[in-house]
Amino acid sequence: MQYKRGISGFAAMAALALAGTACSSSGTTGAAGSPGSGPAAAGARADALTVLAKMPAPQVVAKTTQAVSAKQTVKVHMAVKLPSMNETADGAISYGGAVKADLSVSMASDNPQVGSQLAAMGQMEMRMDSAVAYLNVGKNAELKSALGGKAWMKVDFAEIATIPELKSFSFMKDLAKNNDPGAQLHALLASPDLKMVGTEEHNGVQALHYVGDVSADDVVKATTAASGLTQADLDALNTTMKQGGVTKATYDLWIDADGLPVTVKFSEDTNAGTVSGDISYSAWGTPVTATAPPADQTADVVNLMHGQ
Repeated sequence: MQYKRGISGFAAMAALALAGTACSSSGTTGAAGSPGSGPAAAGARADALTVLAKMPAPQVVAKTTQAVSAKQTVKVHMAVKLPSMNETADGAISYGGAVKADLSVSMASDNPQVGSQLAAMGQMEMRMDSAVAYLNVGKNAELKSALGGKAWMKVDFAEIATIPELKSFSFMKDLAKNNDPGAQLHALLASPDLKMVGTEEHNGVQALHYVGDVSADDVVKATTAASGLTQADLDALNTTMKQGGVTKATYDLWIDADGLPVTVKFSEDTNAGTVSGDISYSAWGTPVTATAPPADQTADVVNLMHGQ
């Protein structure tokens, strides 16, 4: 859904914006705070998995969404393939309230203009605090020149709607409310065939494996009684799928003994093509900081675009 495209959208928007400006100016996966090691701890976790495995799949996933929402922060490793862009990201995010992110990001694009800019950037550092994001472009000499020699670009997503070339990225001002991994599992709860397929070791963690497919039509037909979601949740899921052009999605979810996600794999059929990805989680509940870079090393892209 939208949070999966947030980093891609930011970097692609940045490359497009600065390309125009340049022309005109030329861990261990699992829950933090888990029980310790040793036979007793291993036995307790095995027992916890057994209890979860006996529950109906929708009930377990519903408990997982609640557990995730209670944590508010997590470390992620993300690999996403979009129709014209591939992305990997590692770092920490906070969600639920005002979003924070501190991530290392690598991207590639089939779009010649965007791809050349992203290739020149190499591995990027992205920091985000609420609706304001910063991207380090210091490895790209052309973009650094477009920024007046500054290594960081700033984007306030609440303001980009004032730039016609960037207006299509204005959805990112809502990234905070779309960033909760628990909320993203709502799609699985709307699946008519959600089921557990086994207990497996995944990323070094004993986990329960759940699968489910959901179509746009399934979401429209889903009821609060069957899904356990509120009508507001279902409406939000329907809106998100429409905005992303998602017609059908397939999910694999691995849950640990604490009821927290270990990994989510997804494949979405969209109007623009297939979007797929693999997101692994660790260190749930660890504090996240996102420090703004020094002002004298930062250029505001919205101001630059207005200045054209």
